[in-house]
Amino acid sequence: MSLMALIAGDLPGVNRERCIKMAIVHDIAEAIVGDITPSDGIPKAEKSRREQAALTEMCKVLGGGMRAKEIKELWQEYENNASLEANLVKDFDKVEMILQALEYESEHGKVLMSFSFQLQENFKPI
Repeated sequence: MSLMALIAGDLPGVNRERCIKMAIVHDIAEAIVGDITPSDGIPKAEKSRREQAALTEMCKVLGGGMRAKEIKELWQEYENNASLEANLVKDFDKVEMILQALEYESEHGKVLMSFSFQLQENFKPI
C-alpha cells in the first residue's frame, strides 16, 4: 500500500505524503495482528480493537510524544474513513488484496471468484 501511495500520480486535492504515512501506519498494525480479512469471520469492531491495541503498544515502544500522537491520529483517520486520503488508502488496501488473490490463483491453480467478487462489490473508487 505504501508503494502504491508513493508511485500514485498527483491527484487533485490529495496529500500524497499523508497517504504514504497512513499506509505505513495501517501496515504496522497489520504486521502485528496479521492481515484480517472478511473471510476470517472476525467482527469489524474486534479487528479494529486488535489493531488499535497493537498501535498503542507500538507508540509505547516509540516513547510516546509527537510522532506517537501522529501515528494514532493517522490510524484513526483511516479507520473512520475521515478524509480523501483515507478513502484512497482504503482503495489501495482493496487493490492489494485483489492482487494477492490473483497471485494465489496463479501459483496454486485455484479460482477465488467469490473472494474477488466480494472485494469488487466493496470497492468504491474515489
